[in-house]
Amino acid sequence: MAVGAGATVTNMAMEERGFGNAVRDNAIWADINGRLLNQDPKLFRDVNLQVQEGRVLLSGYVQRPEDRVEALRIAWEPDGVREVVNEIKVGRNRDFGDFTEDAFLVQEINVKLLLDRDIRAINYSVDCIRSTVYLMGVARTPAELQRVIDHVRDVPYVRAVVNHVRVRTDPLPPIPATPPVIANPYQTPAGDTGTSGGTVSQAAANPKTAKP
Repeated sequence: MAVGAGATVTNMAMEERGFGNAVRDNAIWADINGRLLNQDPKLFRDVNLQVQEGRVLLSGYVQRPEDRVEALRIAWEPDGVREVVNEIKVGRNRDFGDFTEDAFLVQEINVKLLLDRDIRAINYSVDCIRSTVYLMGVARTPAELQRVIDHVRDVPYVRAVVNHVRVRTDPLPPIPATPPVIANPYQTPAGDTGTSGGTVSQAAANPKTAKP
């Protein structure tokens, strides 16, 4: 355990985002997962998280549109969140076959990145949802990022690549003074027996990407 912990700390220190950012990202990841679990164990199970430099990427499949918005709201709650990108889709939940294939594809991709000496694989976070690959992290150059994307596309059975990697020369979005208010358009306001669903904030109106 001590050797594993030491290796983890060393890896975090070598990442482009830096040791401090890596520690904060791990804390944000744990915080959001805890909030999802407390809110709804099913939401916790269905939503995947990637966190890089305070940027949060949500992915997965949920059965109700309101769950997409609820996950977005929860993701904005922890301190230090700069941006939340909501790639959650509404549809059939993943089954054992989906999980197995996705895990295999992630493993294949990570091996390809590790074997390429022109790529610092430790800077990239790879997730896969029903054969769609989601990338986050910090690329040293646009050329390196393109090599990563090309490797992913070359893996058999990968259907699509969704890129949210930041090139290190690109500015980070600022941390908002207060999290944006995420109204759920699918919930009926208290005291309202109608079906309008209430007021929709700008972030909820376009829940795919919510920026401060």
